[in-house]
Amino acid sequence: MMGGRVIDADSKPTSPSNGERNLVLVGRTGNGKSATANSILGKRAFKSKAGSSGVTKTCEMQRTMLKDGQVVNVIDTPGLFDSSADSEFVSKEIVKCIGMTKDGIHAVLVVFSVRNRFSEEEGAAIHILESLFGKKISDYMIVVFTGGDELEDNDETLEDYLGRECPKPLKVCF
Repeated sequence: MMGGRVIDADSKPTSPSNGERNLVLVGRTGNGKSATANSILGKRAFKSKAGSSGVTKTCEMQRTMLKDGQVVNVIDTPGLFDSSADSEFVSKEIVKCIGMTKDGIHAVLVVFSVRNRFSEEEGAAIHILESLFGKKISDYMIVVFTGGDELEDNDETLEDYLGRECPKPLKVCF
């Protein structure tokens, strides 16, 4: 139970009743979650820097209002897909993120970097999301790839990158 609400396996992202959109970013440390969140917000709201250890230690929410008056809440998370993050930790942090919003989560942005190989932990974390929200979570997932400049430097496209050996958990998302 979080914030007076029960989260069970049948939970799923909700449609907004108050005009706010709630987005949560998940991914491995170093994939660019905080930088992606800052891009969405249009400002440097989350600490973001290159390094061997993660900057974000707990779930944190920032908000912005778009020109049309739409409020967007962006929740940045610690490296939930890291090998050091067990499934219980990931589950608790996702539930904590849900508890940060009054209307639940509307989209989960799964952030991958083309600079890192897809890991077993990342595949397991996608399955954890499915166990928390049900199989329909893929309807609410947005897969974000960072590091596109590296692909450009090698005259490659994202299709080239994914076409080599797209990991099975990602095939579900496409």
